[in-house]
Order: sequence, then C-alpha cells, then structure tokens
Amino acid sequence: MDPTQKKNGILLMIGFISAVIVIVYVFSLRTQLQEVRTNQKNYVEKIMTLSSIQNTDALEVNRAFLKNFFTYQTTAERYQKIKPFMTDQGYKATHPSGLNIPSGDQSVESTLVGLKPFEYQSTKTDAEFFNEFKLSTEFNNVSNTETVIVKTSLIYVKDQGWKIDDVEYVGQLTGRK
Repeated sequence: MDPTQKKNGILLMIGFISAVIVIVYVFSLRTQLQEVRTNQKNYVEKIMTLSSIQNTDALEVNRAFLKNFFTYQTTAERYQKIKPFMTDQGYKATHPSGLNIPSGDQSVESTLVGLKPFEYQSTKTDAEFFNEFKLSTEFNNVSNTETVIVKTSLIYVKDQGWKIDDVEYVGQLTGRK
C-alpha cells in the first residue's frame, strides 16, 4: 500500500467513526428531548391539579364566609363566626360604615339560601366572586326575603390560605322569584 492509500484509508476510518459518533450523539439527544417533553407534560398536569385545588379552596372559603356572615341569630354571633375567614382589612369592611361591630342586643335573624357564586380569578393569589343568593331577614318579628348580589375579594395569605379581603354589597335583584 502506498502512503496515499494509507492516508485515504485512515481518513475514511476517521470519517466513519466520526459519523457513528455523531449518529449516536443525535439519538442520545433525541432520547433526552423525549424525556424532557414527558416530564414537561407531567409538570403541566401537576400545575393544573394544584391550580384547581387552590381555586376549590377559594370557593370553599367564599361559601363558608357567606354562610356564616348571612346566617346568624345575633349580630355578635355573626362577627364571631366570620373572623377566621377574614384579613384585618376584610373584617373592617364588614362593619356598618366601616366603624364598629354592632351590639349583640338587637333581635335580628338572617338566613342565606340558594348561593350561586361566579368566580373571576385575576392571579394565582387573588380571586373575586359575585355571589347571588336569597337572603331572608327577620327584624323584630318582621320578615323580608330578597335576592341579593354581594362581591367578595379573596387573597391567598402564605401559611394561612385564602382569606376574604373585601366585601361589597352590589345590590338586589327585583322581579325574580
């Protein structure tokens, strides 16, 4: 064999080995890419699961707050029952005129029926609900039932969960039974 043939043979072997290495490397990258895509799908599913858990938690806090706020025997009982669901700002927002808690001497009973919450979640830590329900109130043995809409704003407080941060009476619906 002359030197040119040896040189060509060596170059051919180096080229073949290089091609094999490149092919093995490409297949390795494809395998890794497939694993990353599989992991990504799993993470997306987990994130969706976590998001829906938080949404459900916000809805449950909203329901529990409204039930306790609008179903009571005395006003003192009302404010005692809602405190665990509230931030300080939210708690103050429930006071008439934002000042003080009414005294518990008044004879007022209230019942909430048929709650229909409509949720708007602007971020992972903020949620708002427009809540429609029938509210029956009895004051000094005089009864009244109306369909009302109340807006509740919730925030997610680290290590405490969802809390009511604001409550706003939107209005009442007329002409509905």
